[in-house]
Parts: sequence; C-alpha cells; structure tokens
Amino acid sequence: MIRKLRWKFVLINMALVTAMLTVIGLFFVSATRESLKADSESVLQRVISETETPSWSFFSSGAPVSLPYFTVIVRPNGGAYITSSQFYDLDDPDTILAAVNAAFDQQASQGILEDYHLRYLREATSDGWRMAFVDVSYEYSTLRQATWNTLRMGLIAFVLFFGASMLLARWAVRPVEQSWEQQRQFVADASHELKTPLTVILSNADLLAEQEEAEPDKRRRWAENIQAGGRQMGTLVEQLLLLARSDSGQTAASRFQPVDLTELVQSAALMFEPVAFEAGKTLELTDAEDSVTVSGDAGKLKRLLDILLDNAVKYADPGGQITLSLHREGRRAVIAVTDQGAPIPKEELEAIFRRFYRADRARSTQGFGLGLAIARSIAQEHRGKLWSQSDPAGYNTFFCSLPLA
Repeated sequence: MIRKLRWKFVLINMALVTAMLTVIGLFFVSATRESLKADSESVLQRVISETETPSWSFFSSGAPVSLPYFTVIVRPNGGAYITSSQFYDLDDPDTILAAVNAAFDQQASQGILEDYHLRYLREATSDGWRMAFVDVSYEYSTLRQATWNTLRMGLIAFVLFFGASMLLARWAVRPVEQSWEQQRQFVADASHELKTPLTVILSNADLLAEQEEAEPDKRRRWAENIQAGGRQMGTLVEQLLLLARSDSGQTAASRFQPVDLTELVQSAALMFEPVAFEAGKTLELTDAEDSVTVSGDAGKLKRLLDILLDNAVKYADPGGQITLSLHREGRRAVIAVTDQGAPIPKEELEAIFRRFYRADRARSTQGFGLGLAIARSIAQEHRGKLWSQSDPAGYNTFFCSLPLA
C-alpha cells in the first residue's frame, strides 16, 4: 500500500512536471520562431527600401550576421532584373526566375517559398514591382537547433525532476508510513492487552460451568475474577475509544469553556497527597499562580493532571518527593510535575508517550501503557504541548504548556 501511494505521488508529480516542461518548451520554441521571423522580415523591409545594409543579429552574441539576399525589379512587360544582392549565389538564373514566378503565383504580398528556402516581400511601384528575397536556411537551422536544445534540456530536467520526485515521495509518504506502522503496532498491542483479561474471564467461566459442585468460596472467587477481568477490559476499551476519537479529530473545541486551572491543580494536589503518602512518598504543591485560566474541557484537563500525578506516584523512588507547580510563561500556562526516581534514559524521553510503550522500570507496574499517550492527546486537543525532561541526579519532570484563555 505504501509503495503504491509513493508511486502514485511520483506519477502525479511527474505528470504536472511534464505538462509544465511541455508548456515552457512550446513557449520557448514559439517565441524563438516568432523572433526569427520578425528579424527576417525586418531584413526584407530594409532590403526593399535600400536604406541600409541588412544584417542578422539574433543568437549572434552581439555581432551582426549578414543574411544572403537579393532584390529584383519586375516591369509590367514581364522583364525582370536583379538590382542588388549579398552572399547569394546568382549563378543559376533559372532558379531565381522560378522563385520570382512562384512569388507572383502567391496572392500574399509576403510569405515563404518552401521549395526555395526563401522569404519574399513584394511591393508595387509606379513602373512595376519591386521584390526582395532573403534566404531562410539560417533561420530554419537556428530554429531546429533551438528545438533540439529545448528537447535535450527538457529531457535532462525530466530526469532530474524524476529523481527529486522519488526523494520527495519518500519524504512526503514517511509520515503516512509511520502512521500505518503505528496503527499496525497499535492493533497488535491492543489485541495482546485484551487477550489477558479475556483469558481470565473465559477460564473462570469454564470453571464455573464445569465445577457445579465446587465450594461456594471457590465459585465466588471465580465470579470475582470474571468481574475483575471485565472491568479491566472495560477500562482498556474506554481508553482505546478516547484515543480513537482523538485520532479522528472528534474534539470538543467548539464547546470549550474558561477553566480555572489554578483550582484544578490545587484539587489534584489535595486528592493525590494521601495516595502518595500511602505509597511512602510525599507530594507538595510548590507553586500555583492565582487566576490562571485556560479554555478547554475541565474534565479532560483533570484527567491529564491525574495521569501525570499517578505516573509520578508510581515511578518515584520509595521515600521520594513529588512536586507540582503551575506558572505563566508569556501567553501560556505551564504545569510541571517532578518525581524523584530513576532517570529516564534520553532515548526514551519521547518513546514513553507512545501507546502501549513500557520502559524497563514499568514492567512490574499495573496499567496498559496508554496513560501518557492519552495525556498528550488531551494536551494537543487543547492546542498545548506535553514533554518530559530527566536530570541525571534523579529528577524526572513532565511539562504541559497550554495557551491562556
């Protein structure tokens, strides 16, 4: 699928490039032809008036190039004679006479004699006609050379654009490829997480069905195991639905209301203080500026705080300290949750926000590895950012930056 998408991108890009190169090439060749024609006709005008020596200057690097020409006067009685010429072979009078007759056969007063490679101009005078002829062989060869040069440059440009399109396609499709891979990994991880409680439910249900004569205590324990597995599956499904709604862009931004973030932070600190105490750790609200207001969903912002504080309580060392703060930075509110524990490796500072990701220190803890992913999703929904920093001394800090209301 990704390969097809990449090639589709390349084909569309090359179709546009081909159309663009074709238009540019046609415009250049057409402009060259018109310029050559205008110069040739200008030479004819000067020749027929005999006001100056005609010259050719197109594509000549500034140095005039004389064109072969000759002029003819034709009398009403049919007599004709050459009045002037330059660089034109006059050794074949029959050919010259045939060219004059061919020019008279054409109705237009000026045009091209393709068989003789001549451009002519005819003017009536008081005693006949005056005719000027210019050799267009140089005009044709210049036009052919310009056309071939355009084709060569177009081919080179096409190859270069094709290579650039291949590189650009890889760069443009990379986010889609990563998203596809993450989706596959997400489905695999979700299936794995659902498999455990489902196995517990099915095995205990089988025991209840098969062991009808079992003691009431055992049957009650099996029923409790089924309920616990069901609650675990319900929690996981709820978290997956929350992430799915976030991925699909089903946000409630239009229903956001002003939220007193100071009050939320203070409430979260009061709620988690006994939780931290029972875990043998301390939680302290070190700083909370007054009247910090953001626009958002109070319930989701409370969940974000709960996830960060629950994460800190889980991973702080026994007897370690947890701090919570809220302050303004310009037009943004910044929440910081710091726990005193094992440093997070640098390569995991971003990975811990991936769904179902568990670092080594988290293998013995409960949970699905979705908490921080949900917290970041809530922050992004509120046009905010969530990131982490780790101090080698053993202080891990999670920052959440939200725009002020």
